[in-house]
Amino acid sequence: MYNYYNNHHMGHIHQYQGVTTLNDGHTHRYYGCTGEPIPVQGSHVHYYNGYTTLDDGHIHRYYGSTSPAIIVSEGHIHYMEGRTTFIAEHDHEYENNTSPQMYQQYNRCY
Repeated sequence: MYNYYNNHHMGHIHQYQGVTTLNDGHTHRYYGCTGEPIPVQGSHVHYYNGYTTLDDGHIHRYYGSTSPAIIVSEGHIHYMEGRTTFIAEHDHEYENNTSPQMYQQYNRCY
């Protein structure tokens, strides 16, 4: 099992981007960076939040926490999914994986 304490003595973040589901005749794009790692049962998660792009005359807010770390060849990623806020009589769902980790000296968010 992935161990946060053995593998993450330095802070790091992840980038993410995606497109929401098609609802009410349109989609929204979203992108950003997670917060710092939060230890959880031998792994860690990240909180994230932001606003979608302006489409069809409005935006939506989204927020949540990622899955625990998923090991990949470049280090690790996280899965994220959720539902935007309800605006203009609808909401949207989103899901994607984050980028591999980016350590503080290299942090660059969109």
